[in-house]
Amino acid sequence: MQYLVALTSILLGAVAQLFLKMGVTAIQERSGSTIESIKYGFMNLYMWTGLCLYGASLGLWFFVLSRMELSKAYPMVSLGYVFTLFLGYFFLNESLTVAKVAGISLILVGVLVLSR
Repeated sequence: MQYLVALTSILLGAVAQLFLKMGVTAIQERSGSTIESIKYGFMNLYMWTGLCLYGASLGLWFFVLSRMELSKAYPMVSLGYVFTLFLGYFFLNESLTVAKVAGISLILVGVLVLSR
């Protein structure tokens, strides 16, 4: 159960990054000055969605920390890199290179080793 909640928390954090990226991109396309950027940032639904997802992720992470050893829970956070890479690939048309796949493979092996 704790592992599922941890993965959900980490996935929510990665999805939050996706929404923040979409929000920042939309703001950058609309505004020219810093003041305009701040104004559009407060009105941008992507930004608010990303922040709310981070809040939900944090709440779930508190649950995880209350029930798991820190030395087992925290290495799982690096799975956020894996989730974020695939979210960027599928939703933002970012590249997926051999080097990135190799890096993800190393992360997955590391998380597996540390979680035992």
